[in-house]
Amino acid sequence: MTAPATIVICAGQPVDTGGLRGAFPEELVPAVRDALRAHLAAFPAFIGYSSATAGADILFGEEVLALGGQLNLVLPCEISDFIAQYVAPAGDAWVARFHDLRTRASRVEISCEERLLGDETLVRFNNQILQGLARLEADRLKAETHLVIVCNLGTPPEPGSPTDFMVHWPDDERLTVIDLDALASSTGVATGPLARAGIPFDGNMIFGTSPRAIRAIMFADIATFTKTFQDDQLPLLWDFLAEAQQTIESTAKTPILINAWGDGVHAAAETAHDLADYAAALAASVLEIDPAAYGLSARPRFRIALHAGPVFVGLHPLTGHGMIYGHHVNRAARIEPVALPGQMYASRYFVALLRAEMDARDYAAREAGIAYAPRYRADYIGQIDLPKHFGREAVYRLVDLNAALAATDEPQRAMKRLHAPCLKLSVKNDLSEISRLAEEIDAFCAKVGIGEDAAYAVNLALDELLTNTISYGFKDQAAHAIDVALSLEADVLVITIRDDGVAFDPSIPPTPDVHAEIEDRDIGGLGVHFVHTVMDEIDYHRRDGHNELTLKKNVAASARDTGQ
Repeated sequence: MTAPATIVICAGQPVDTGGLRGAFPEELVPAVRDALRAHLAAFPAFIGYSSATAGADILFGEEVLALGGQLNLVLPCEISDFIAQYVAPAGDAWVARFHDLRTRASRVEISCEERLLGDETLVRFNNQILQGLARLEADRLKAETHLVIVCNLGTPPEPGSPTDFMVHWPDDERLTVIDLDALASSTGVATGPLARAGIPFDGNMIFGTSPRAIRAIMFADIATFTKTFQDDQLPLLWDFLAEAQQTIESTAKTPILINAWGDGVHAAAETAHDLADYAAALAASVLEIDPAAYGLSARPRFRIALHAGPVFVGLHPLTGHGMIYGHHVNRAARIEPVALPGQMYASRYFVALLRAEMDARDYAAREAGIAYAPRYRADYIGQIDLPKHFGREAVYRLVDLNAALAATDEPQRAMKRLHAPCLKLSVKNDLSEISRLAEEIDAFCAKVGIGEDAAYAVNLALDELLTNTISYGFKDQAAHAIDVALSLEADVLVITIRDDGVAFDPSIPPTPDVHAEIEDRDIGGLGVHFVHTVMDEIDYHRRDGHNELTLKKNVAASARDTGQ
């Protein structure tokens, strides 16, 4: 059986520029190239990850491609700014090599589509994303991840430097250092005084006083808020959420910034893990309280979006309160409308940052002799067009493994032995009924031992289909019944939906309007596309004035047999 390709990350010293002789003079390039080639040749197959600064990064990329590897480049800012500050000072030949490398790379990503502005924060973030993306690829391939550093070990670990990357690397056993000082001594190349190995420095900025900071960012709101909770219920809803807040405070660290307006919540934290903990607590808290005890007709469910990146920080001139702003804040806000109720959706960069942070926690635990289990799993959903024409984003569903583990207690496992389990419900054509239905389905899946992933798929499908039916399927204002049934037949979960609304066949999904808000999308939008993604079979018939839809989901690969 062929072993998976090894993931190799490189963080390298820039070549000396401006006629100054420092740690990496041009004469040392052949020796660095040879050392990189020897390191890569030790792996039967490999995938490279690096930036593309003139110097060791470009040399690494060239050797990856020369040896038949796949190259992924991650840059900290928009390309013209990157060339001007990282490549052009080394000369036209390096610029030409950069363009050649960029053309031949399998993937080129920009971690922050803003100008660098002499700010080391973007470079530190780029290193974190570089590590996280490489780790995610290694997880996908079940491969090892190695880091090769090219630097002078005497260089201070300033933000964005190779030594800074090395300090934050969690796995010394998979770390290789190519020491420029040792190479210079062995080849007789004269070097000069050590210089900053990070970004070209803006003399107008005091080092360490950047106006930007790396922040994890959350936007959340209550799904179908205006349609589900009328004015007379709002005081009851605020009481409900006040109790939820008590649970949140006892289980998660309070974000360093949090704002709320109506049903919306905006928060920021210094780490992705801290914000994931807060988001998970927010999602779980509303599930632990009985809405009927507060006189509510439905359970509020948050749709949550998580993103991360360098942001500008400061005080709002009108309120004096702390605020963050910039490209990444706007991007986080655009992800929130595509999230599904009760779910945490995360961007690729949030997941990459979280993965890097979990690496660090794992390393610290091993150093202390303590067992460590990651709390979160990220399930890839796909590339989604964001609203307001904000481009595309690779979106993941973040799963709290602690919550999933708690859902597999002994009483639930005992219910797995039910014979021919089924669930039959009739719901009214009222959007508030969807929350009740979701709770019944969650309980049914837990009772029969269907795993969280399959239960999520069922609720995703029914949430979209019933929202479409209730919003668009009835021409009058009269009450209508929608019959929903679930049955577990061997390893196949069969879901049937029957209603007397207007004829609509979702078995063939139309092109979705991805730019509209979720509540405003036409029937057959992005959610129907998701239904086809998560279900194995969809069949539709129109009989006796009724829509009859059958969905099938194979649950053999779910956690249905866990604990038996």
